[in-house]
Amino acid sequence: MSANATGPRAADLAYLRFTAPDLGKMQLFLEDFGLSVSQASTELGTPVLYSRGTDGSPYLHIVEQGEPRFVGIGFLMSSSDDLNALAAMEGASPRQALTTPGGGERVRFIDSHGYEVDGIYGWEKATSTPPQQRLPINTGENRRRTEAPVRLNAGPSRVKRLGHCVLFVNDFRDSEGWYKQRFGLISSDEIYAGDKDNVIGAFMRCNQGDKPVDHHSLFLLGMPDRAPGIQHAAFEVDDWDDLMLGHDHLTSKGYEHRWGIGKHILGSQVFDYWVDPYGTTLEHFTDGDLFSASIPTDRQPIESLRAAQWGPHAPG
Repeated sequence: MSANATGPRAADLAYLRFTAPDLGKMQLFLEDFGLSVSQASTELGTPVLYSRGTDGSPYLHIVEQGEPRFVGIGFLMSSSDDLNALAAMEGASPRQALTTPGGGERVRFIDSHGYEVDGIYGWEKATSTPPQQRLPINTGENRRRTEAPVRLNAGPSRVKRLGHCVLFVNDFRDSEGWYKQRFGLISSDEIYAGDKDNVIGAFMRCNQGDKPVDHHSLFLLGMPDRAPGIQHAAFEVDDWDDLMLGHDHLTSKGYEHRWGIGKHILGSQVFDYWVDPYGTTLEHFTDGDLFSASIPTDRQPIESLRAAQWGPHAPG
């Protein structure tokens, strides 16, 4: 899908970037979380970790050595024309060749909060790794698995891909317009506080026309009285069994659990939240909603963010 009168369009969220002082500690956590981690150095010689899932993307999560902070995000653009359209926008870098795994090209912006926000195109993806083939699930009305017991192997979840991230921003409408102009995002659900016209955030998805995509790739929440930052990032696993195995594995390793296991209201995902060694919350999720561009925007109260269809409400 090429850039057109509506502006450039992102196809998906590609990666997150962080810095952390102890990459060894981070690597242990990321592997226990279910990512495959490789060590490398930047062009300036700084140690860096590239973590990937099973979907063939060269990386989903990047950590350079440094003081702990969130650096930014990258979107995979729909076409080379979309990357050209980004490069023509105010504040954009020129198209630059990527020297990171998978190659490709990048255009970079700095948003109003200082985050480095990339649009990329031309990644060379590896062949995806299929999940362990689970036997059919028996329901009360559809009993398809007979004479075949389920036997699961203990261990970490197997992360497939990066699903979404949530950012706190100071001025929601300003940030919403900035991201929509550059990446063609569509609001799935707007969030209001108190009066229904007091919209303070939105779950936003990529616009891929008739192709269904995740309910949200980016959620922005306006919090003018607190410092901007990342609230959490979410990684998809194949099914509930894989999520539960990962929960038990992370519990056995003594990591900090944040929230779950439960089922969200907005997006419908089954979720489980954990905290990495430097305080960033990472989520395992499965069974999320998929919407095409034709689905209109809805509006929901902020209370729906902290509640769940089942499972615990969000901690204070």
